[in-house]
Amino acid sequence: MTAPRRVITIPLVVITEALLLLTGPLWLFVAALVALVARSTRPIRTVALVLAYAAIELRVLYRLTHTGRDGDWEGLLSDVLRSAYRAMRTILDVRVELEDGSASAQQLAATGRPLIVLARHCGPGDSLFIAWLLVVQYGLRLRIVLKSALRLDPTIDLAGPHLPLCFVGAGGNRARRRIKQLAGSMTPGDAFLLFPEGGNFSWPRWRKAIDTLGHAGEYLKARASRRHTHTLPPHRGGATAALTGSPEADVLLLSHTAFTPDGRDRPWWQVPVHRSLLIRTTLLPAAGVPREPDAIADWLDATWSTVDDWVADRTRSVATKKE
Repeated sequence: MTAPRRVITIPLVVITEALLLLTGPLWLFVAALVALVARSTRPIRTVALVLAYAAIELRVLYRLTHTGRDGDWEGLLSDVLRSAYRAMRTILDVRVELEDGSASAQQLAATGRPLIVLARHCGPGDSLFIAWLLVVQYGLRLRIVLKSALRLDPTIDLAGPHLPLCFVGAGGNRARRRIKQLAGSMTPGDAFLLFPEGGNFSWPRWRKAIDTLGHAGEYLKARASRRHTHTLPPHRGGATAALTGSPEADVLLLSHTAFTPDGRDRPWWQVPVHRSLLIRTTLLPAAGVPREPDAIADWLDATWSTVDDWVADRTRSVATKKE
């Protein structure tokens, strides 16, 4: 399936993005007219970001197709994240702010153990900033769980065989085995990034998750989840597979405020402007993290409750300052 997919996706993406860049001045002119009517810079920024993304992806596709099997793939990933972060910071005026008291690069390196990163999930742009923080700021070698649908992006598809990426679909057992295997092969300096919520926060997903818990007979967890209005109930499968696969790994808990005033998801078409992504990272030593599946489930629920409280508290503080 890989070869037929690439025969379609690679030419389609290359032609589309090349046309976008060639007609870029026209798109920017139209965006400028819309911006005048809307009295907002967002239309121009959105078009500029799309053009920047196209330029970055075409450059990366070229490097992917001209890099041998023994190429510097980690360096390529770092370059891509640096370019994407620079584009978003320049065009949208958005940036990462690491909260005081968060784990430092020196602290993570001093443990001499690999890391399992459990991160809040609230938007594709947010995930890119998280990856940038881990790779560029913390200097970690990134392993990440991605949805299989992302293979339709030829850049991710071509990089997949050369980077420790774990693509998961709807099948739970196969995905958990792959996560456990990948976690078990980690060495110091490696970081395995997982998003236990499984998707971006939205009210329909939040309500559906609570209904699912109720139908499954998990009434106490459903009741607790109703009080957690900034996060989705975490899925246990991936975290359990990673924690049991690498029992010596520390855990880095990563909370963030998203790019919205209330700390929740934003419309996919509305790019953030003039905003900071406040991130809090907390290092949890391996000795204090359970490795038995039942204990992991309770620990993950309690841990995610602290994530929800942190997001609610930080977004409440921002609202109060504006008032």
